[in-house]
Amino acid sequence: MNATHDLPREGSTATTVADLMRRDVVTVSRSAPIRDVVRLFRQHAISGAPVVDERGKAIGMISETDLTWLLTRLDPPDATANLLDLIVGDVMTGDVFGVAPDATISDLAAYFARTGLGRAVVLENGELRGIVSVSDLLGELANRRSV
Repeated sequence: MNATHDLPREGSTATTVADLMRRDVVTVSRSAPIRDVVRLFRQHAISGAPVVDERGKAIGMISETDLTWLLTRLDPPDATANLLDLIVGDVMTGDVFGVAPDATISDLAAYFARTGLGRAVVLENGELRGIVSVSDLLGELANRRSV
């Protein structure tokens, strides 16, 4: 995933999640080492990614918040080393919280407010179609011209 993507131009108005979502989703496998995931997050300037199975189906999520929380649960002074030696399957959230591509911008805002999550996978008939973040939503709102 790139830090930039095609959002509507200033003055345009996105109306659905499909208008905002990133289609070039960075994903990770359940067997990926956490050390590699941390590098991937930094390389792509992201803070989380869907975990996918061999067929590309979303089976979970992994985020910096998951990793930070786990650091508090590991025994110091080796907490960081222990964390980096784990794999995604040891840390990931097994639930996939998603929204549909045709959900409205208002629905998306309500979803983020209700869940407290910073990102949502975009699912259509159970298939991963994209990802959308609070930052994407706020960027769209900032791009809108006052009427």
